[in-house]
Order: sequence, then C-alpha cells, then structure tokens
Amino acid sequence: DDGDGEGEGEAGLELGEYSGLLLKASGDGQVYTMVVRTSAYELDGLEYRHDFRTRAKGFTTARLPFAGFAPYRDGKPVQAGGAPELDRRSISGLALGFYPQRQGVRVAKEGVGLPFYLSLARVKAYRERDEPEVVYLSAGAAAADLAADDAAAAVQQKDAATALAMEEQAAGGATALAME
Repeated sequence: DDGDGEGEGEAGLELGEYSGLLLKASGDGQVYTMVVRTSAYELDGLEYRHDFRTRAKGFTTARLPFAGFAPYRDGKPVQAGGAPELDRRSISGLALGFYPQRQGVRVAKEGVGLPFYLSLARVKAYRERDEPEVVYLSAGAAAADLAADDAAAAVQQKDAATALAMEEQAAGGATALAME
C-alpha cells in the first residue's frame, strides 16, 4: 500500500459461481446504480452498471443479475459486442452511483445537484441453479407412497358408495311415505 487508500495486489471478489447481487436498501424512490469494476477497469477504464429503483418509504430488495450489468467506458455505454462480458471471477470493486440526469428531471445548471437519500442495509451474492434440486426416492419408498395413495383412493370410493346407498335409501323411504 502506498498510502493512497488503495491497496496494491489486493485479492478481488471471486463470484464465478454466483448469478448476481441482492441489495437491500432504503431510499427516496429514485433510481440508483450499482457499479462493478473488474481487472478490466485497470486496463482500459471498463466498468459495469445496473440500475435499481428504491421506494420512498421502507426498504427495497433489488435483484441484480450479473447478465443485466451493462458495460461502460469513461462514463458512456459501450455498444453491444464492444466489451467482454462481466468477469465475475475478478471483481475488484463495488460502488453505488446516483445520476441526476437519469431521474427524468432536468437539472437547471451544471454543478447544481438533485437531493437524494440512500441507505444500504446489505449486499449479498446469490446463486441460481440450472437444474432444480432433486430428492432421490428409492423404489421401495415410491412403492409405499403409491400404496398409501391407492388406500386413500379406496377409502374415498367406499365413502362415495356409502353416500350413494344412503341417498338411494332416503329416496326410497320418501317414495314409500308418498305411497301410503
């Protein structure tokens, strides 16, 4: 470290097995930007951004998939195909940005900002599975489950037959009473 607050040779975040970031934040209803920098930033100023909106009151949870992060160079969007995909294995920094020009409000003059409020509760990395988790049942367990299902169906059929017999008996009784 040379005293500038930035460590040299620091290990970055290795999030290769993760699908994205999950933020929990309280804000003012405006749009904020999560900025991710990788080793590509050191080489050519390339960073990746993903916008999220907060709620005016209470906390918001924003799910930001890595696939949704757009590349930017020198503050400008990079055209499709003009930058590599975000390398989740070499994340060197995370930041939050607020850009008044993205709020749909015209800023009167240069240097005059728009008030904002953002409080970050947490940032987590999340995973999405390509395949659902599967629980293996042995053939014996599956057979026992089928037998239980068959038994339940038989009880339902017996109950239906009993109800039908009772209806017929009641109808017959009514007919008998009417004949007398």
